[in-house]
Amino acid sequence: MISIDKEKDENQPLNKKARSLADIAKWGKITAVFLIITGSLSALSAIVTLLGAIPGVLLIISGVMLMRSAKAAAALQEGLEENAEENMLEHYASFIKMQFFYAVSSVALGIIAFILVAIFAVIGIMAYHSTDTYDTPDSYYYENDPVFE
Repeated sequence: MISIDKEKDENQPLNKKARSLADIAKWGKITAVFLIITGSLSALSAIVTLLGAIPGVLLIISGVMLMRSAKAAAALQEGLEENAEENMLEHYASFIKMQFFYAVSSVALGIIAFILVAIFAVIGIMAYHSTDTYDTPDSYYYENDPVFE
């Protein structure tokens, strides 16, 4: 229904800042939910080792910070709070810090995993070569007591 007492500004398309705030509010909330879900699954899958759960916890914290930033962007767009812009930027800065820590911990865990795989591969190769069963395939069966004579 069209009312007569609408202001001219309401019919104008949103300015660039308002569109950006709307995008931050909408996509920030969606992304935050997926970050929290992904972090929860990551932390639960690595619950056996405390070291493996760290990236999951960092993702959950990142998601919470992004959600707060998105809510502050929505409040700024609607003009509900006086300090919404400061809150949005503060929470976004926290989100960026958590993403940095997540990236560092993921790289560190990747390097540790690569080193462990290499060590276990070397141990396996050394264990295989230290046995004499690879010289003759039937040496296990005919070592001390030959079956067929």
